[in-house]
Amino acid sequence: MLPGALLLVLGVRLAIAVSRQPAVLSVEWTRVKLDRTSWFRGGWSGIRRARYLRSAWRTACGRANLIMMLVFWSGSGVCDEQYQQLVRPFFAEHCLRCHGPDDSRGMVTLHTVDGRMESEQSVQQWARILDVLEAGSMPPEGEPQPQDARRQAITGWIDAGIRAYVEQAEQVTAAANVRRLTNFEYQNTLRDLLGVDLHVIDSLPKDPVRPYRFHNTAEFMLLGPEQIDRYLEIARRVMASVIVEPERPETQVTRQEWNDQEVKNGFGSVQKRNEICIHNSPKGTPGQGMVIRDFPATGEFRIRFQAAAIFPNAAHVLPLRFVLGYNLNINSSTQEVEPVGLVELRSSADGPHVYELRGRIENFPVQQGKVQRGRLEPDSLTLTPQNIYDDGTLNDDNRFLYWPRQPEMPRAVVDWIEFAAPVTDVWPPEHHSRVLFESPLRESDPQAYVKQVLERFMSRAYRRPASAEEVQRFCQVYELLRPDFVSLEAAMRETLALVLVTPQFLLHTTGDGEVTTSQHELASRLSYFLWASMPDEELLRLAAAGRLDDADVIEQQVLRMLADGRSRDFVSSFTTQWLSLLKMKTVPINKDLFPRFLYYVEAGERSGTEEPYLPTIRDHMLDETVSFVGELIRRNAGVSQLVESDFAMLNQPLAAHYGVGGVEGVQMQPVPLQPEHHLGGLLTHGSVLIGNGTGSAPHPIYRAVWLREAILGEHVQAPPAEVPALSDSAGESAEQALTIRDLLARHRNTEGCSDCHVRLDPWGIPFEHYNAIGKYQPLVPKERTRVRGFAREKDGDLSGYLRYLESVNTESVQASARVPNGPEVDGMDQLKRHLLESRLPDIGQNVTRRLLSYALGRELTYRDRSAVDEILAQAASDGFPLRDLIVLVCQSGTFRGQTGALQ
Repeated sequence: MLPGALLLVLGVRLAIAVSRQPAVLSVEWTRVKLDRTSWFRGGWSGIRRARYLRSAWRTACGRANLIMMLVFWSGSGVCDEQYQQLVRPFFAEHCLRCHGPDDSRGMVTLHTVDGRMESEQSVQQWARILDVLEAGSMPPEGEPQPQDARRQAITGWIDAGIRAYVEQAEQVTAAANVRRLTNFEYQNTLRDLLGVDLHVIDSLPKDPVRPYRFHNTAEFMLLGPEQIDRYLEIARRVMASVIVEPERPETQVTRQEWNDQEVKNGFGSVQKRNEICIHNSPKGTPGQGMVIRDFPATGEFRIRFQAAAIFPNAAHVLPLRFVLGYNLNINSSTQEVEPVGLVELRSSADGPHVYELRGRIENFPVQQGKVQRGRLEPDSLTLTPQNIYDDGTLNDDNRFLYWPRQPEMPRAVVDWIEFAAPVTDVWPPEHHSRVLFESPLRESDPQAYVKQVLERFMSRAYRRPASAEEVQRFCQVYELLRPDFVSLEAAMRETLALVLVTPQFLLHTTGDGEVTTSQHELASRLSYFLWASMPDEELLRLAAAGRLDDADVIEQQVLRMLADGRSRDFVSSFTTQWLSLLKMKTVPINKDLFPRFLYYVEAGERSGTEEPYLPTIRDHMLDETVSFVGELIRRNAGVSQLVESDFAMLNQPLAAHYGVGGVEGVQMQPVPLQPEHHLGGLLTHGSVLIGNGTGSAPHPIYRAVWLREAILGEHVQAPPAEVPALSDSAGESAEQALTIRDLLARHRNTEGCSDCHVRLDPWGIPFEHYNAIGKYQPLVPKERTRVRGFAREKDGDLSGYLRYLESVNTESVQASARVPNGPEVDGMDQLKRHLLESRLPDIGQNVTRRLLSYALGRELTYRDRSAVDEILAQAASDGFPLRDLIVLVCQSGTFRGQTGALQ
């Protein structure tokens, strides 16, 4: 126990801290009440009120609150007494029947738990108990529930014990922080270090993927011998592109022109030779591609072309995309191409414009020459312009391939295309000069010049000043290599390639207090969080000056970095992993049931396969979700807009899919929504709905898991291996099937299934208005009706198939369910309303935890509870604005590496 005099001092400090706050605080051990808080509204459960009031109280009292907890937990006698009087009777009344000596559901037993939080293992167990009590998931619905005040007393006791243990524990288990750069971070770091954007990810083993978790953690980012070999191979290839030879190479130019003579396209239609129609490109037209046979192995290329558009309908924008690689004019889906860029044509054929695109030769697949008549043909590249206009009707009336109404659709007009490589304004190019810079030492003292080059390069590669020993070591490496190479440039390529396989480059920067300061570690942590790349000169300058400790400086830098275009990489990587979006691309869409969704080859040996080499609606859906989250961050919108928003990020193909008019072009743009669109927030995104369906039917279990994991932050246990999958209600297996809704009802009434499904199913059933391709569908067939797919002999065209669907879809979708510990909700609108009224704090907490986990590169533990609570307390009054949350994460003591401090 603490001496009485010290207790008196602590009590005075607590009183002073409380008295200085603008809010009126009334503190008891089992109840915290905060008056005059603008963010407190009705509709929250007592559990969630207590949790967020407690967070606000902690922020108001600062360290005085922690001192109060230390006083309470100073002595095992008080701890044990409180456990015996408060906690043990609670367990006996509410928990031990299912988690005691006679039963251990979920492999959890509580009858052996004592009140002493004196070890890492015991505190981890208490943290898990606290999580389920705060979430209200235990005791489960249907069991007697404790009064809010009693539950708050228990959670307050546990929380105080955990915080006291974290503060007092002498032996702290440090979280693993030695981790390599992810493939994405590695590629971006090479780009920013060398000034050349080279695509190297495909040359590396794929990073592991785990649903709803981030893969930038030490658990996954391991470094093995095989990877080192790959890294060295890549480093040599990259340095060959960066450091050039002294002599300037000749620029090689390929140019082709097309006139406006008429030509038949083979399907009974006539077009001009310089026109590019959608998909169909007769021989001799630009859509057949321009073959390039003279080009260098490395270097930057420039594409210039003159183009316009013909708009026979009401369209005003035509997207023209260029791809480079293999020749696509063969009946194969295995040709390799990569997109170069895209322009949106808005001018008519009377006023064409000249456009320019650039790229690196190394990033595009070269088609190897074949032996023809005993002679090896040269390697080649084919530059192919593609008219990718898509108003959502390309499958209607069989128009996609055979195109009987081709003149109705916009056509691109390309008069000429010119390809030139290598191109550079100066020689040697800038990316060479930033490594081998001009200096008189190169001639007068080559050793001193090499040392300067290495010191500058290594300090940037290591993201902190390279030590004298490190530089000297590589000076010796250079001296060993130099006799084997014909020039300084060649020897330096190999030396710097070896720098790029050192742990200092491949691993995340961690401070050691000697070579690497905590400031440089923080600079790297900021840049890899918000840019997925190395810190720039401004961050490194601030780190060298020791100014990144300042919260205002951190805020300024975070806002600057979010405004930088490189932050798009953060938004894309974070969003894709957080929401587990990539599985959407693996779901096989039932092309018979949804003939308009994707485009398929209708003739030849590839008939029935998906049309290759074109962007798909699935690509647009992924962009929709990433762009939406990015727009919310840009607007500093609250987390409520993740659930419901008055706008969507759409382009023309997506807008046509969802039934939203007035959108043109393929670039994502904010579009105002109306109630009849049945859109808004993440829950109605096609990427989410398709990824959590079967491709034939919606799947409420998958969608419920997504909602609980990604939005509410609740961990859902995987089903036992022996549990069979639910059947779809469409397709061959469904002739005698019940609806999924009815199958779920059977699961909830089956012993062994009910425990999980009672808490899971109700979250997925309100999604039932949205079908397997993410469209709002209020009507479905009668039970046991088998829906056939599109049949050309019966339907003729798509409109005929739509009339058939209208004739069988006659029953209103049943989408109502009573959510756990909540009301009956019917459909998406009521589900969103419930989430906003009752679960908004949980959503705010989940997003905060996700951001902090991604930023730290590790899973959060009970030790991070205080950091999360303090961020939430500061952001709650404004509805948890996303950009503010990012700033607060970066300002937190946990992110800044100030362990053991409550900031």
